[in-house]
Amino acid sequence: MKAFPLFSHILFCATFCLLANFASPAYAGRCGTPLIWQQQRPVAENASARSSYKPITNCDASSYYDTTAVQEKTTTHFRIYYVLEGPHATKEAFIDTLAVDLEKAWEFYISKLRYLKPIAADTTWHYQKASHVELFPVEVLDLSLVRNNESLFQGYCEGCMGFVFAPGENAQATQIFIDNDFYYQNSSSAILQSEFDASCTYPEADVPQSNSFNEKLYPMEFGDGIRVTVFHEFYHTLQFAYTEVFDSYWFEASATAFEEITVPDINDYWNYLPTLFSANKKSFSDIEAYSIALWGLYNDKEFGRDFDKKIWERFSKNSDRSLEDIFAEELNSRKLDPDSAFQDFISRLFFSGDRASFIDTADFITGDAAEWNTSPQMLAATTKSVELEFPAFAYYRLKLDSLPDLSNFQGKASVAFYGKKQKALFVSLDTASFTSLAADISSAENAVLILSHLRNSSSTIPAQDSLPMRSFPNPWRGESPLCFAGLPDSKKFIEIRTRLGKLVKRYQYTASTFCLDADEVKNRLAPGLYYFRAGARSKLQPFIVMY
Repeated sequence: MKAFPLFSHILFCATFCLLANFASPAYAGRCGTPLIWQQQRPVAENASARSSYKPITNCDASSYYDTTAVQEKTTTHFRIYYVLEGPHATKEAFIDTLAVDLEKAWEFYISKLRYLKPIAADTTWHYQKASHVELFPVEVLDLSLVRNNESLFQGYCEGCMGFVFAPGENAQATQIFIDNDFYYQNSSSAILQSEFDASCTYPEADVPQSNSFNEKLYPMEFGDGIRVTVFHEFYHTLQFAYTEVFDSYWFEASATAFEEITVPDINDYWNYLPTLFSANKKSFSDIEAYSIALWGLYNDKEFGRDFDKKIWERFSKNSDRSLEDIFAEELNSRKLDPDSAFQDFISRLFFSGDRASFIDTADFITGDAAEWNTSPQMLAATTKSVELEFPAFAYYRLKLDSLPDLSNFQGKASVAFYGKKQKALFVSLDTASFTSLAADISSAENAVLILSHLRNSSSTIPAQDSLPMRSFPNPWRGESPLCFAGLPDSKKFIEIRTRLGKLVKRYQYTASTFCLDADEVKNRLAPGLYYFRAGARSKLQPFIVMY
C-alpha cells in the first residue's frame, strides 16, 4: 500500500442533485441545478404540490420576450439562444465571450480528458427551439424568469449564475442555462411591466452577483463570471452523460472542484470554506456540497487528473452505489487504502490557512492553502465517548486530563503535535495509544486528535491501553513529564510516598493517565526510590527518580 505523503512522518506504523440543507451565502454566485432537484422531487412524489408554488410572474414566459427575435450563435459544438431586448436581454459581447469559453470547456473535458460527450436535449426549455443533435443547446436568460419558474425553483433562483436541466423525457439529455447579465432579484426587488405586454409584470433583477473574497462584481467583470460558470455547468452535463441518478453530494462537489482546476484565478471555492471548516462530526451528506470540493481537489492532486472521470465511469455501471464506496473501489483497484487516503485528506485540511506553515508546501491541498483567511475549527478537549457518522471528520484539542473515549469509534485516528518551533508530527493511533503518547501530549505546545470515518465498512478501531497501572518513564531522568497510566475510574487521586511510606503529595486526576511536568517533579522529589498508588488503600507501586 502507498504511504500517503503527509503520513510519511508517522512514528508508529445541475444537475439534479440532492444538496441537503442547502444555504448558499448571498455573496457567492451559485449553481441553480440542486435547487431544481430539491423542488422537483416533492413535485414528482405529489402532483398537487406543483399548484401550491407561487410564480413570480403573472403571465406566460413568452410574454417577456419577442418570440420572433430569438437570436442564435453557433460554434463548433454549441448553439446559443438569446435575446437583446426585455428582461432577458444580454449583450453581443457577453455572447461572444460565452461562445469562446464553451469551446474551451469542450476542448478541456472532451478532447483532452476524454469524458463522454454530453447528450443534447431535443428542444430547449425556455425559448422552445428545436436543437441540432450535433450542437449542444445553451440558453441565456434571466434565470428567475425561466419558463415555469414556480415549478423549477418555487419562485426565485436567488443568486444563481447558471444551471443544467433535462427538459424532455430523456433524463440524460440536457441543456445549459446561463444568466443574461449576472444580476438577480429577490422578494424586495421592484416590480416592472413587460415592454411586450403592459399587463404582465416581473421583479427587476437589480442585485449584482459578487464574490466578497476577491471583490469581483460579475456584472462589470462578466468575463470572469462566464468562465467560472461555464466550466462548472458544462461539467454537470458530462455527469448526466454517465448517469441520471442525482442523489449524491458529489455532483456539486466535483463540479466545483473542476471549476477551480480550470479557472484557478477566480477562487470561487473560497466562499464555501467556512462551511466545511465548521462541519466537525457532520456527515458530508448534511452540509453544503460546494464546500466538499476540497476533497475533489485533493483527489486531483494525489491521484491524477483522470481520477474523477474514473469515479463517474464507476457510477455509470452501478448508480446506486454511494460515492464513498465507489471512491474506495477505485483506490483499491490502485492498491491504495481508501481509509488512509481519506485520513490524509482530513489531516492536510486541518493544516491550512493560519496553520499551513506547520506542514511542507508540497503537502498543501491546493497551492493557495496558506492564503485562506479561515481554517478548520477544533473542538474542545473532552473525556466523552466519540463516534462519527460517515463520511465525516472531527478535530479535538488534546489535554492529558481530557482524553476522549475512543472505545466505540470506527475509522482512522491520529495525533498531530505542532508548535511555533515544531513542524507537525503525526502519530497514527492504529498502533499507538493515548497512554504511550502521554508524555508527548503533556509537553506539546499543541496536540490535536484527527478523526475520520469514510464509510460504513471502515472498521479500524484505535489501539486501546490494556496494560496495568504504572508510571513512565521509569526510571525518570528529568527530561520529560512523569506520567501515571492505567488509573482506575473508581479513584479520584494518586498518592506519592517516599520509600519509608511518608506522603509527599496527593494529586487529583480525571482521566486514566495523569502527568507531572518536569519542574513539579524536581520541586517535590529528590533523586531516589518512591511509591505511588491510586486512592488511599491500593497497593503501592515503585518508581525511581534520577537526575
